[in-house]
Amino acid sequence: MNNKSIKTAYPSQPVRIVGLKTLPKAGDAFVCVQSEEMAKEIIDRREALSAKITHRAASSDDPLDVEIVGGASKKGFMAQNILNRYGLGDKDEDNEEENETEDDDEIRIPVILKADADGTLAALRDTILAIQYKSKLRLCIDPISIGIGHVTTSDVNMAAESGAAIFCFNLKGSKDKAAMSLASCEGVEIRGHDVIYHLLDEAKEVFSMYCPLTPTDKTHGKATVKAVFDINNNKDAEKIAGLMVEEGHFYLQKSSKESGSLSCYYRVRRDGKVISPDELCAKSLRRVKEEVLSVRRGEECGLNLQNYFDVKEGDIIECYSTEMKRTFV
Repeated sequence: MNNKSIKTAYPSQPVRIVGLKTLPKAGDAFVCVQSEEMAKEIIDRREALSAKITHRAASSDDPLDVEIVGGASKKGFMAQNILNRYGLGDKDEDNEEENETEDDDEIRIPVILKADADGTLAALRDTILAIQYKSKLRLCIDPISIGIGHVTTSDVNMAAESGAAIFCFNLKGSKDKAAMSLASCEGVEIRGHDVIYHLLDEAKEVFSMYCPLTPTDKTHGKATVKAVFDINNNKDAEKIAGLMVEEGHFYLQKSSKESGSLSCYYRVRRDGKVISPDELCAKSLRRVKEEVLSVRRGEECGLNLQNYFDVKEGDIIECYSTEMKRTFV
């Protein structure tokens, strides 16, 4: 305490213990005994018990269950070597098909974790694993390797084979240049921070890449119907909705970085409820008498909806598009 030797440590009092021959791991229990001989006796008993359990497991006739974590994303030679080592390389095709069917909905995400110390590494592991329980998706986050120190070429090779991302926490100082160069060539994601919240945000961003593409609606703009005009004054004639765009933009077709162009649809709300069919398209979009491709907030326009005539003054019309995105929720 305060760099001074003490004879007694009380509950919750932090102390530094020196002179150990080996470094204990985070979570190991310290036992205070009266003599060194008694300590050695306890160690011998623990080692004997551990050896007995290991021998019993090795000689058991029960089938060996081996879980290759992180191999579902990208099966490489390391996973196959482990299967072959235990004689599990050849399986019935029917069993494989059944297992694949059972795990179709589960998303397995392999990760490699690196930190500066045992305690930090344990905290990082628990925090990363906790992400899967907060998601609505069926996630299985697999730490295929955890270790202390900077990322090495061995870590990068393992990540490349298993499809894993590498997360580092609280690692400072010079990095392994060979490992960084190899990661760049292999396309391995390495994310590191000394603030856990920033690392968690990046972890969710990386994990979303393992998730399936799902349709996601994005609203581009909203407008209020100020007036409705009948064309040719016929009872069943088409109607033009005179709008004031109050939020965002209205588009006939929106450009997209991924696909070049993105189809835009419209929905009509009345008293807070959607009354129009799904994927309602616009036949024309006009400003004054000119056909336009878009109208921005604060501008008036005329909108002719395809085969839809139930538009009334005061309705809210939204312009939206449906995009396929990978989302981690």
